[in-house]
Amino acid sequence: MSQDSEGRDPLPIWFFVGVILAVYGVLVIAGNFMTSRPTILAETRPGLWWGSLMVVAGGIFTAIGVVSHRKG
Repeated sequence: MSQDSEGRDPLPIWFFVGVILAVYGVLVIAGNFMTSRPTILAETRPGLWWGSLMVVAGGIFTAIGVVSHRKG
């Protein structure tokens, strides 16, 4: 990888993918609690499950990005 003017390696793309996934997951979870319209199968709370999955995946990708940045 190319280094910047101070000799540091840039952050890998997995770090930014993880941050974006985590932010979207939080937004999906928050949106799940802000809606007042009843939907079909609302008791299963799909927004809560998908938002949680996105937050976990975002945490994993962010950790992969940080670990690979520190190794390099």
